[in-house]
Amino acid sequence: MNLAKARTTRDRYLTAFQYRDFRWIMLGSLGGQSAYWALIIARGVLVLDLTGSAGFVGVATFAAMVPRFVMPPFAGYIADRFDRRNVLIAAYSLQTVNVLLLAGLAFADLLDVWTLVALSLVNGSFRAFQMTSTQALIPNLVSRKHLLNAIALNQASLQGARLVGPALMAPALIAGGTNSAFLACAILYVASIFAVLAVRTRSSGSITKGTGMIESIVEAAAFAWADPRLRVIFILIALHCAMTMSFETILPVLSKQVLDDPENANNLMMAVGAGALVGVFAISGVRNSQSRGIIMLIAGALSGASMIVLASATNLPSAMLGAAAMGGTQAAFMAIAGAMVQAIAPDEMRGRITGFSHIIIGGTMAALNLVNGYAADAIGVDNLLWILGLGFTAIVVASLGFGTLRGIYRGTVEATPSVA
Repeated sequence: MNLAKARTTRDRYLTAFQYRDFRWIMLGSLGGQSAYWALIIARGVLVLDLTGSAGFVGVATFAAMVPRFVMPPFAGYIADRFDRRNVLIAAYSLQTVNVLLLAGLAFADLLDVWTLVALSLVNGSFRAFQMTSTQALIPNLVSRKHLLNAIALNQASLQGARLVGPALMAPALIAGGTNSAFLACAILYVASIFAVLAVRTRSSGSITKGTGMIESIVEAAAFAWADPRLRVIFILIALHCAMTMSFETILPVLSKQVLDDPENANNLMMAVGAGALVGVFAISGVRNSQSRGIIMLIAGALSGASMIVLASATNLPSAMLGAAAMGGTQAAFMAIAGAMVQAIAPDEMRGRITGFSHIIIGGTMAALNLVNGYAADAIGVDNLLWILGLGFTAIVVASLGFGTLRGIYRGTVEATPSVA
């Protein structure tokens, strides 16, 4: 009986892993995302050591994230125009070269703040292609009835990388400092390349012959804006990312001001990742639209409230508890919202629509990380967390007044495919 129950649980929560190519893509995604989040922490620690300024940490983080405000439509076009697997391999390869250059300059003691910022900008640009190609490819790797589970597990790799990346980097950071941490990130990118090379599926979108890049991007934008479900989901995602998920700049500052050690930011990021893994796996087995909608509503409200827990922390254990709560609620919200977007988007323009979602996610996070660095200096990091947390919880409550969102929460507006 216990064995049968274990199999039932596996089939409910891990069913997408039955697909060989999906397993390889997830392994590659875990490596690439882990490298990215480890780099966020390592760069933040180094910049804080070099300048002592939270604002400069915000600049470095902004540089790594801002390309997602510009590049995703072009990345989406490339993902719809060319083989998505090959685009993904190229993205991981370029990220490897970028971080090897960063590590080389650091070891040679030739790395200054503005060079680091420039390399962060380049790394973020390549990541836009990586993420867009991955998300556009996933629906081609699993059956439609397993799409929600596949997207939730992809979110697990994205969010869980906040735990895995800093954890894998920690020995290098402790033993050799940020220089060695950069080299460890390069190794993670190389592992991602080998994982994607094992994928056999070939897929691309459909762009009418003779249609230019700008014209095809505009076509997808018009489709996304015309669909009221996509429109309101994108708006809510933007507010969520801006107010609850733009904390990368805040963590080193909180660690220094409250916990007396900026390197505790690594522990807090790991706590976010651990909570995210729990949150994503908890919703990966959800099968009906009404449950999805209710969980999205609750997770959104709690992702704001959890920031208050972090703001109230006075020691590392309480700060890690708040960070884990943030990770779990944010990941659950984003997994369900992301599944809705992927299910609505037609395959022939999925890359481009995915690109627009990355503009919303990455652009708002980039801008607010920059703002939050200077805001933390001006009003204090705890006050900033209180303002953002209470603000987003209020927005979620207010969203019940909008008909389309209310329908999604109730499950009466079907935004994801039915799963038997």
